[in-house]
Amino acid sequence: MKIAIIYDSKSGNTQRLAEAIEKGVKKEGFETELKKIGEKFPLSLIGEVDAVIFGSPVIYANITNETREFLQHIARFTESGKFDVSEITAAVFGSYGYDGAWIMQDLFKAMVESLGYSVYEKVHVEIDTEIRYNKKQALERAEKFGQEFAKTLHQ
Repeated sequence: MKIAIIYDSKSGNTQRLAEAIEKGVKKEGFETELKKIGEKFPLSLIGEVDAVIFGSPVIYANITNETREFLQHIARFTESGKFDVSEITAAVFGSYGYDGAWIMQDLFKAMVESLGYSVYEKVHVEIDTEIRYNKKQALERAEKFGQEFAKTLHQ
């Protein structure tokens, strides 16, 4: 089974979380595709995996423009019938500097649900100062999130 982890990162914090989440997913025996938004990869990857984990930093109380645009591309693909994501489980994670946790828990999760994904109830969010000053603990929490998400796919 394969899980795609697709994220945007501006300062490197969300990338660090993505890499830690990937480590947790792999502990459960899954193959992974770790992709940064903006890198070249076929959008059809989204329809070829068993699950997907989306990540974004929060900037000015929203996910990044690149993440929103990426989700819009997925919407166009699903609306045109190129692939169906209704059987694919998704999760969301991210980092923020100010006032961002609720964006992940409400807005980002809802955006992914609106695409037709079945979305994992837990959301993983870290404040940038935690990643910077308590890096080990923050990345351990991200790894645990990845592992817990992957475990739900075995059920």
